Amino acid sequence: MSEVAINLIKLRPGRSVEEFSRFSVEVDQPVCLAQDVVEGFDAFAVTRRDPRAPSVDIVEVMQVRSWDEWVRVRDDLAELEPVNAAFDRLVPPDGSSTVFARPIRKET
Repeated sequence: MSEVAINLIKLRPGRSVEEFSRFSVEVDQPVCLAQDVVEGFDAFAVTRRDPRAPSVDIVEVMQVRSWDEWVRVRDDLAELEPVNAAFDRLVPPDGSSTVFARPIRKET
């Protein structure tokens, strides 16, 4: 069974959701989705309507065959070096966190 990783991302001051969107569509998603371990990748710009909502700008939902396998691929993949460098220009070191989720479905 695959794993769902939800990345909660806060942008650096002065960086825009539009900048991150271009990076995500043009660079991040294509490189990640080209890896066999990544089964799905969606990114969402956050619109805050509730002042109590977490202060994040982007939510990424990745479906991977195995998180541990993804981490190994991610850490050893030369193609991800420019992706990581661009991500670091947009997001501060403490600007992202990952939670894991599983679908809630009626058992049959």
